[in-house]
Amino acid sequence: MEKYYIDVPPPTISGKLHIGHLYSYSQGDIIARYQKHLGNEIIYPFCFDNNGIPTYKLASKNGLYKPEDILKFSIEKSKDYKEIFNRSGINFNGDKSYNTYDKISQEVCLLSFYDLLKKKLLYKKETDYLYCPITKCSVAESELTEDGLYERSGVKPIIKNGIGYFIDIMNHKEKIIELINKIEWKPEKFKKRLMIWMKEIKYDWCISRERHFGIQIPNEEMTFDTWFISSLTPQITYSNYIGKATLDIPIFDLRYQSHDIIRTWALFTIIKSLYHNNQEPWKTILITGHAISNDGDKFSKTKGNSKDVKYYIDKFGENGIRYWSLKNSIGNDTIVDEEMMKMGWKIKNKFENAKKFIQYQIDNNFHGENEEYYLKYIEVKDEIIKEMNCLNYDKSINLIYEFLWKTFCDKWIEQSKKESICFTLNKIIIDFQPLFSVFFNVNN
Repeated sequence: MEKYYIDVPPPTISGKLHIGHLYSYSQGDIIARYQKHLGNEIIYPFCFDNNGIPTYKLASKNGLYKPEDILKFSIEKSKDYKEIFNRSGINFNGDKSYNTYDKISQEVCLLSFYDLLKKKLLYKKETDYLYCPITKCSVAESELTEDGLYERSGVKPIIKNGIGYFIDIMNHKEKIIELINKIEWKPEKFKKRLMIWMKEIKYDWCISRERHFGIQIPNEEMTFDTWFISSLTPQITYSNYIGKATLDIPIFDLRYQSHDIIRTWALFTIIKSLYHNNQEPWKTILITGHAISNDGDKFSKTKGNSKDVKYYIDKFGENGIRYWSLKNSIGNDTIVDEEMMKMGWKIKNKFENAKKFIQYQIDNNFHGENEEYYLKYIEVKDEIIKEMNCLNYDKSINLIYEFLWKTFCDKWIEQSKKESICFTLNKIIIDFQPLFSVFFNVNN
């Protein structure tokens, strides 16, 4: 049994989960399911980010300001997240869960801080820096939108002079770009976006923040920027797996994340992996899109501009949500499509009804074989596996639909009413079910 390491996005505790989260996390989860189907041990933790400004803002709306109260609040809130993920068929390794404020995360954070200091990649300096007057903290260049707004407040930062901690990026841009190139990007266009950004970047990474909630920088009143901790998710995940804090980790197999945080989470994780491990953090990074409204707006926890996610779970079940999520091409934003969710529910039922019909034929002695059908099925199965090995889950699920609905049911089962071939069909359905169950939950 081989190990397959997945770097999971820790959802921020900042409001209610929405359908966009299920869209994105279903796309990462299908890879975990497939690797488990292949017999590999999956390192795939449930995790959440409770260390940043959004969590503080949500807690303060509930009258909570003390760090210990905010932490307790975020842990309770994460239970709702876990329940929704479970109900939608997204099943992490629950015994290896973490949050970005827990003991091991803090220990890994400090190991990173001292390692960077030792290597002279981190420095303290009085200088001009970007400052947000709304959140009252410094801002990294990567956190600005294309029109120069700070993404967490929607306002333009001002220039302020003061003391801060910075990670050296400017002197190592070529090495960072070289490492970006070593990673397989799915799809490739997002690597190109990051390359353009790296060539335009003008400042080192400011990792200190003037706020009281967060992991404290040693002997300072400032705390670490949330990205300083989040950029260590491979190290934190592996540390939780082995039960102790360490920076010495293997290269992960997969990171999946949305495209809006390429310049922050993806870039900063790559930088940390270069500086701590002199290696790429993952073999492959899978970029997911957003679920958007009919008006083209991105759904947001803080805006609350989506239907309650439980509406979709109750109405279409995990099979409907997963089918809609996986039908869309990697990296693309998509409008919520309830008709497509309904089709996912129908496909699962089509499979179950096919099993029942074949069993009925067997029970009533309508036996017989046709090896040609089985060989055609093997060709389709090989094509499905080939696409999954390339992480093209959208192509795989299309092949599954075409085979099950149009070939197996509409043609072969109809043919079985005229000639006795149910032994072959039963042989196919038994062989097909484990692979089908990667995409859809079915009855045994």
